[in-house]
Amino acid sequence: MIPPTPFPTAIVELACADPALAARTHQTLLGVSAAPDADSPVVVGNTDLRLSQAPVGDGDADAGHRVYFPVDDVAVMHRLLARRGFPVVESTLGVIGETTPLGVAARETVGESAHAGDVTGMDHLVFTCDNRDWAVALFGGVFGLDFRLDQPIGDNARQLFFRAGDLIVEVVTAVTSTEPPTPAATSLWGVAWRSADVEATHARLSSAGLDLSEIRAGRKKGTRIFTVRERALGTRTVIIGPA
Repeated sequence: MIPPTPFPTAIVELACADPALAARTHQTLLGVSAAPDADSPVVVGNTDLRLSQAPVGDGDADAGHRVYFPVDDVAVMHRLLARRGFPVVESTLGVIGETTPLGVAARETVGESAHAGDVTGMDHLVFTCDNRDWAVALFGGVFGLDFRLDQPIGDNARQLFFRAGDLIVEVVTAVTSTEPPTPAATSLWGVAWRSADVEATHARLSSAGLDLSEIRAGRKKGTRIFTVRERALGTRTVIIGPA
């Protein structure tokens, strides 16, 4: 088992239709004392969570989400990303892909975690990508994540797993193409928060009035999981923990 990272390994910025409602719902979900927003992130274990306003009229609900990986020197990483053929633009946190919701931010911009509740951090982020080879090049080559597994999941699709510290990055992709890889549509599809006690988290959130599924066995052996059916969160959300 990979031990928890002592500092956030990802900044997750969720674009929400109603950031104020999303902030209150995330405050309840995570059991934190302060609600997150664009200027005041909430750090829970390995994740710095921020909320922003979703683009008005955008038909793709996932289009505005962004994920940044903290680095010591954004300027150096900016040059490296350019050399690797990944065009970026400046953002308020660092640099972000021109057409891809991945970027890097200065490590010192990451907030400090003071959280010690039943939700201890992010277990995994789930992305979708139109092309398997492009996903491998993007997450493994460009951003240097540890590529751990590639497996078929039916319906002409594959499931890739990468690691960044104790954070898992899962990418669901189309089957390998015979054509050379090209920049493909990539987006953050959902998140899975990690709980130290799934039963306790389920009971707490149920008492708070959140719409939840029943607890079920997770696909990963030895885990249990449930879905949080709250559209206000801005993305598909589950809680996962040990059985």
